[in-house]
Amino acid sequence: MKRILNRKTYSFMFFMSAFGLLMNLSSCDEDSEPLKSVDLRYNPQDSYYLPASGADPVVFQVKSSDPWEVYGTKDWITVTPAQGGPGEIYDVSVACSDNTGLDDRTDTITVKSDYWIGKQFAIIQKGIAYLNLSNNNDTILTKDIDTKSFTVNSNQDWSTEIDSEIDWLSIVSGSSGTLNGDVTVQTVVNKGEQRSGKVFVYDRHHVKMDSITFVQDGVLLRPETLLIKSLYDVKTVNLSVESNADWTVVKGNEDIEWYSITTNSFTGNGNIEIVLDDNAGTGVRSTELILSTVPFPGTEPVVRTVVLKQGNNPLPVRYEFADSDLGTRWQTNQGTPVFNGDATFASARVTQGNMGPGLYSFRLKQMSADAYSTIYFTYGSMEIRWHVSASSGVTDFSTSPWTPQESKNVAIDISQPHTLSLNLTDNNGDMQVEWILDGTVLSTYVANSGFVVPYGAESFTYLGGSAGSCVYDWYEYTVPIDWGE
Repeated sequence: MKRILNRKTYSFMFFMSAFGLLMNLSSCDEDSEPLKSVDLRYNPQDSYYLPASGADPVVFQVKSSDPWEVYGTKDWITVTPAQGGPGEIYDVSVACSDNTGLDDRTDTITVKSDYWIGKQFAIIQKGIAYLNLSNNNDTILTKDIDTKSFTVNSNQDWSTEIDSEIDWLSIVSGSSGTLNGDVTVQTVVNKGEQRSGKVFVYDRHHVKMDSITFVQDGVLLRPETLLIKSLYDVKTVNLSVESNADWTVVKGNEDIEWYSITTNSFTGNGNIEIVLDDNAGTGVRSTELILSTVPFPGTEPVVRTVVLKQGNNPLPVRYEFADSDLGTRWQTNQGTPVFNGDATFASARVTQGNMGPGLYSFRLKQMSADAYSTIYFTYGSMEIRWHVSASSGVTDFSTSPWTPQESKNVAIDISQPHTLSLNLTDNNGDMQVEWILDGTVLSTYVANSGFVVPYGAESFTYLGGSAGSCVYDWYEYTVPIDWGE
């Protein structure tokens, strides 16, 4: 006959089983010792760097609720005191014997109390190895076969090597050595331009310790730049050239007529004057200048190519604030902006994303006496800010993170309309920011330190007013010049 247990019976059996388990656990707790805690306190740094000899001891404090010990693993370490009792603050000193070996050496120091290792830190002591150079000031070689020497002062093995890309300079003695020694290099005849090459000096572990640059005399032709970029309306540009020879400059393409060169022949240092016509086209135009030295017996001509680019004049595109732009081109971010040809912000603002580099101009038509206009160009946590405070009667602009700006507070007549512009251009890969009021640049900053924005980054932009009432009647965008780079 099957035994039938109802739900109440099951509940009672489960309760009794759980009760028995709890009683067993309570009995076990009574028999076991309570978990011990150790209050160990100490203040050494993570690492210490000590000289090879005469090193001052490393001193720090230790205090613990239990007996403690401090120990290293090397026999050149002495810890005083190496252990102590509970409750008292001890000054512990770790001293190193002098290191007479060439190599640096390291030991790990442990601070421990009972079962608890509170801190481990490193003692790094310098070895006595050294390597330096002398007699290395005379590094200019003639254009003929020439030799120069320098001295390696060392207490270890060393070696020297020529830069792998140099084939006109060789080491004739001193490619390796032990202790002090001399190194002699030699050149081949130079029929071309002045050139330079490096000799590297390595220690016993083939770690580069020093280098010397040797310069061999030759023909010199050095334009200050190999790329000239001029704006559309610039009439004359100048290119400075360093030379020790006779040289000429000609057009890379004689058929190009939008620029001319006033002088074509020079002796020694010179200045090329380039006269440009206005660029009325829609794109950048480019050409080349060819600079060449005049060869003389025993030399070869040196040629340099300089690229000349003249930018076009990009025209601004003007945008009005049509009602249809709300929710499409501009999104409401705060308050209730009104678009009706003008944009009115009463403690309100709108946003627009994907705004790249270029010149942005916002026409601030009118402000109430308590207004504070708002323009933010944001790049993640980075911000460019351009404001006007009507109550103070001054401009106000900044960056975040903060960077010092000149002319950030300029008096402004709020009864008149004003154009607030931001010009975002390229400065060696970084964004350069210009704050411009009515066509006058107030401040310029390159975003490469603290406030960092790479050129080409797109902004998420806020426009409006954080106080009072601000009215804008248009904004313009001028694309940056595309230099084709």
